[in-house]
Amino acid sequence: MSLKSLSRIIALATFVLIAICIVLFIDDERRIQLIARDIEEVSANVSESMTRTRALLRFTVVLETALLAALIGFILLGLSRRVVRPLTLLRSNLRAAAGDNLHVIPITGPKEIAQVANDAEHLRRSLVSQTDRAQLSMQALDFEAPASVAIRASLDRQIQSVPGFAGYSRPIEGVIAGDWWWAGVRSDGKRIFAIADVSGHGVRAGVMAIESRSIVSTALVSSLPLDEIALALSRHAWDQGMFFTLFMGVIDANSLEYCSAGHEYACLADAGDQQLLPPTGPVISNLGGHWTVACVPFSATSVFLAATDGLIEPTSPAAVSHWLTQAICAEPPTPENWLNHLLAASRNATEGWPDDLTVILAIGI
Repeated sequence: MSLKSLSRIIALATFVLIAICIVLFIDDERRIQLIARDIEEVSANVSESMTRTRALLRFTVVLETALLAALIGFILLGLSRRVVRPLTLLRSNLRAAAGDNLHVIPITGPKEIAQVANDAEHLRRSLVSQTDRAQLSMQALDFEAPASVAIRASLDRQIQSVPGFAGYSRPIEGVIAGDWWWAGVRSDGKRIFAIADVSGHGVRAGVMAIESRSIVSTALVSSLPLDEIALALSRHAWDQGMFFTLFMGVIDANSLEYCSAGHEYACLADAGDQQLLPPTGPVISNLGGHWTVACVPFSATSVFLAATDGLIEPTSPAAVSHWLTQAICAEPPTPENWLNHLLAASRNATEGWPDDLTVILAIGI
């Protein structure tokens, strides 16, 4: 091979090698550009993801902070409305009741605070009763104190506790009231009771009240017919011009047998219905008269209420019947609690009881 041919071959090989290098360089350059573009795309995606993540984290932090603040606010608002505010109201009513014992403490708020308010209201009523007794005792010093105290003690004395009965008596002058009530249990198991309103006030009315109650209670225990008891009382030699109304009753398992000698208010409530029990004869006096006996159903859900003029005169029988309906809804369902509710409603609705007040309440058992 000649030198010239070898040179051509070398030149051609050199050219081919250069061409190959150029092609490889171009290909590498293209690949590098593709890789750079991919890196840029990945970097952009990563940056976008990081931006979204930062925004989501900010939103999450803000939302959690808002929810926490809302929860704290809700708890504080709930405590204020359900605890702090009712307690503040209860304190205000307790202070008002301390200054004015006739201020009724409303039973409001959550169950636990309402129970405390209910206990406070019971305490207030007890204090009112104690205050009344103290005032009456002080008034008694202006009257015949020893005789007055002895007569009142006799009228207040109860021989035995009778289930299902509650009574209250409050004189208008001193400690002596012509009103009286009595309840007992007969030997046959029937419950017996009576309530009376003697005319006048003071020692004379008190003596007549003691005498009449002794006669009536003895006759009721002896199972004498009610109309015969009223007739015997009219034949008793009472002081001239003196008289009294009288309601006597006998309660058995399902009925109330009664005799009403001119008694103004006696009411029987059962299942939301109420009926007034009218008199079955005139008042008891030396003028005599004729009395009959009536009988009405009396079940385990029945409630009987009888009262003297002191409860009726300031308002009306309709108002007393309304208070009785409200009292029956009070808890606990005991005759003592219902009677306290009724007396509290009467005291709050009137400026004062103008006459001797005696009330008796009986429920079915």
